[in-house]
Amino acid sequence: MNRDYKIVFVDKILPISEYEKEIIEEFGCTVSQYDAIAPEEIIKVAKDADAIMTVGGKFTKETIDGLEKCKVIGRYGVGVDNVDLTAATAKGIVVTYVPVYCQEEVAMLTLALILACDRKLLIADKTVKAGNWADTVNVIEGARSPRGKVFGLVGFGAIARSVVPYIKPFGMKIVAYDPYMNLELCKELGVESVTFEELIENADYISLHVPLLPSTVHMLGADEFHRMKDTTIVVNTGRGALIDQKALVKAIKEGEIAAAGLDVLEFEPPDPEDEIFRLDNVITTGHIGAATTEALIRLRQSVARSIVDVLSGKRPKDIANPDVLEKVKLE
Repeated sequence: MNRDYKIVFVDKILPISEYEKEIIEEFGCTVSQYDAIAPEEIIKVAKDADAIMTVGGKFTKETIDGLEKCKVIGRYGVGVDNVDLTAATAKGIVVTYVPVYCQEEVAMLTLALILACDRKLLIADKTVKAGNWADTVNVIEGARSPRGKVFGLVGFGAIARSVVPYIKPFGMKIVAYDPYMNLELCKELGVESVTFEELIENADYISLHVPLLPSTVHMLGADEFHRMKDTTIVVNTGRGALIDQKALVKAIKEGEIAAAGLDVLEFEPPDPEDEIFRLDNVITTGHIGAATTEALIRLRQSVARSIVDVLSGKRPKDIANPDVLEKVKLE
């Protein structure tokens, strides 16, 4: 088999490691990494690539049309909203992703953000470090205990379901909204299925676990925040644009909701001067939901294997655009 393939990792959001290199080099190839995000940058470094690896590269139709030989784009992560799947399919490019590698990690971060917001841990930490140890009880006024509260999951996929066993020991009622709800699974896990309106109006904690689609962009905006309890805590470990960030800032400042724990932001990388960073009751963690040593190893190995599989003529485990198989024959 000809293994003189050009493999390009277009961006440096996640520096390549020994885990990818081992799999790719065993296949008889090497990989070059660049710092390209924008379409014109990607075309410049990967125009003649046979395979592309990416975390956050913008693969618009323009980008994909400029790729001359590409057989596969391997996306590091669960979502593929940075890749135009329709254009890739039309071009006969297989797009792979990694839907299962970090459920436990994201579920645990969800819990951590809820507890940190509820107990106002960052405010207390800031107060102590400023030399005002005796003021901590006063500055965290309003901190709550979770028992007896309502925890709402927006979306009930794999990650949301992984959150449930972490929440149950806290004695909260768990409700969930999903347009494709599996009612039998709900019953099995002890979760009540509710409408979206019921969830945002009654939940003390709201956690987002849905993909970013045209129908879910800004699913939490000014109207939704206005209808929430003024004690509600919103957590987002999904996609930043699920929340209208300007509306969130306004809701926090005006006391319409209590706090927010955000692993993701609407615009990434964010403007360091963004007003959201000046709010003490908003925690931002920089998109680290999957960033544990163990999860990153699984992610890296999965992407590398998917690249090698496609170049070998094999069907990879997870294809984001399965319709491409009508054009590309893989064993």
